[in-house]
Amino acid sequence: MATKKPNIVVIYVDNHPGAVMGCAGNPEAYTPNLDRLSKNATLFTEAHCPNAMCSPCRASVLTGLMPSQHGIHTWIDEYYKDDWPDNWNAIDEFDTLPEKLAREGYDTALIGKYHLGNAESATDLFKKCITMQIGHVQSFYENDIIDGEERYKHPGHSVDFFTDKAIDYIEQCCEEKEIPFFLFLTFPAPYGHWPAIQGEPVNRYADRFTDSPMLSVPREGISKQAIDWISILKEKDLDDGEYDVLLQIPNDLPTLRNYYSQISIVDDGVGRVLEALENNNLADNTLFIFASDHGMSLGQHGFWGHG
Repeated sequence: MATKKPNIVVIYVDNHPGAVMGCAGNPEAYTPNLDRLSKNATLFTEAHCPNAMCSPCRASVLTGLMPSQHGIHTWIDEYYKDDWPDNWNAIDEFDTLPEKLAREGYDTALIGKYHLGNAESATDLFKKCITMQIGHVQSFYENDIIDGEERYKHPGHSVDFFTDKAIDYIEQCCEEKEIPFFLFLTFPAPYGHWPAIQGEPVNRYADRFTDSPMLSVPREGISKQAIDWISILKEKDLDDGEYDVLLQIPNDLPTLRNYYSQISIVDDGVGRVLEALENNNLADNTLFIFASDHGMSLGQHGFWGHG
């Protein structure tokens, strides 16, 4: 009897540097599930992304190509969506990972953030698709959802919502035991930018970070390079104040606590998915990967944000 092909679960998060995990030696990060996973898995300490922006990295993961090959070099901004072709998908000219796996008999699902064009177009790549209508994160709450043919607004935290949907999918796949599955679970967190993480956290991990000094975030002076970069944007009228916050956040303790609390919520989601695999007797035949699209500058050289 032929051995069933392994299931594949990739949890792909948004702007989470590898240094902000307990297993990476960070004393303030609360990531018990990732820490436990690291003890029974391969922990890559020298993993590098192909770009410091969201959309290029996601395109590279799904196509296996470098940004110089797929042509996406920065984030895809929905501000210009009215100029996009109908149902535009930035990587539709390439043979993608979910399409290749589908030809090998896999069921495929995207659950979470897409951010590679019109969110509706993700259904061209995945057999099942539950995603946000907007890829650029403004809030973890009250997001507009595309769920197959349904369209609705979900009031709760997006990580909890997508985790629930991922577990539903795993349990559904368990009923179809002979069909391997590829789950691309893309959490739109911890994210790390205002307004999503502005102010003290109001989630279930808020108390853990109350009064935390956040000493794991560097308090280095603002570098001349960062100041010059902001100045150039202002001179060219490319900045309306949005970029100034990247110099402010490293010294804004409420924001830092909020960011770390979102990492703990991501960790919760990881633990729940691992538990679902165990409970459905799928863990031993599932390749499980946790990764981030890219890291973040967390105050190094006085700067916060994308490299």
